[in-house]
Amino acid sequence: MRPAWFTKRGYKHFDAPVGERYASDLEAGASIRNHSWSPLIHYEKRLKRYKPNDAQTVYKVRPIMYASHRDACILSKFAFELTRRLDDFYEREGLTSHVIGYRRLGKSNYDFSADAQKFAKANAPCVVLCFDVSGFFDHLDHRLLKDQLKNLLGTAELSDDWYRVFRHVTRYHYVSRDALAAHPDFGPRLKSRKPEPLASIAQVKAAGIAITPNPNAYGIPQGTPISSAFSNLYMIDLDRVMASLCRSYGALYQRYSDDILVICKPEHEADIRVALLAAIAQAKLEIKDEKTERALFGAKSDAVFQYLGFNVTQTGATIRPSSLARQWRKLKYSIKKTRKIGELAIAEGRADKIYTKRLRRRFYPVGVRNFSAYARRAATAFGSKSIARQVKRLERRADEAIRDLKT
Repeated sequence: MRPAWFTKRGYKHFDAPVGERYASDLEAGASIRNHSWSPLIHYEKRLKRYKPNDAQTVYKVRPIMYASHRDACILSKFAFELTRRLDDFYEREGLTSHVIGYRRLGKSNYDFSADAQKFAKANAPCVVLCFDVSGFFDHLDHRLLKDQLKNLLGTAELSDDWYRVFRHVTRYHYVSRDALAAHPDFGPRLKSRKPEPLASIAQVKAAGIAITPNPNAYGIPQGTPISSAFSNLYMIDLDRVMASLCRSYGALYQRYSDDILVICKPEHEADIRVALLAAIAQAKLEIKDEKTERALFGAKSDAVFQYLGFNVTQTGATIRPSSLARQWRKLKYSIKKTRKIGELAIAEGRADKIYTKRLRRRFYPVGVRNFSAYARRAATAFGSKSIARQVKRLERRADEAIRDLKT
């Protein structure tokens, strides 16, 4: 039977995709003691952000690393086990509603953001504080992470299998995807859809492509199947301390990965800030003041705070302009690509028109899960006419662009 944690992956790596049989063997207890781990493949994801206060667009670079197929399958199994133990811990400690990132809670980002708005309105006057942990994944201390893992597993030392998983994620090696793409042999293979390995490690070394190790006693890669579970594990002590303190003050504490939200009475703000900074220092992490947002909700306030992709006020909410702009860029790229493919097919006599069914499925809110459908659900969660207007405007632009393509 297919394990619940198994996902078939189709990307190119240093091995071929694995099937359910490999996953089933792992599920049955096959040891990974003699498994030979492959380097991760690294690339940089550039995220475009518009800062209205500064009236400028900036780029946030996020390093992503992904594992080979066999490695990812192994990491998925151990991530599933770790997440199950974390969920049990959160339930025992009363943290289920406080740690909301990378968990299946039956809610979406707009639900959590709308709940935060309701809490702030119900407790006005209050202060909304949004903190961002600097370089979160890149600065997780390996010793602290290992201690937390042993505590959660209830063991004095890690088993051979768990130790190998831990070591692979902390003492990782990676190869640049750009370097592979620039190689005359590996580059074309990256684009190929054949389910074959990209190259052997010996071939990578022979080509002079660097295999770079993590030289630090901190940092884990962002992008492996177990990275998110490890990040939640790392923050156990901070979550427990802050949730307990905020409950004692009648305040709200939530954490989504490296985004921390606190809503409290103004008279409790200083104490909560001091406690949070102390807990962050204890975890060997850092919060920069310039990245901290503060909004005061009161009778006549027009304050805005950003949370989980939404600009939230006392009277409503809107989708962040950068999210809408990103969807518009995706639409324009998809239109251009569809036009190019369609015109080529017509020129070669393989079609008599440009087909737009896939575009409609991606950008129309009709019976599919896409951004437009997501935005409409968000409008309902907030009861926001502003979000409804935003998404309808985007849908009109999409409809006009697709109609132009057809004619």
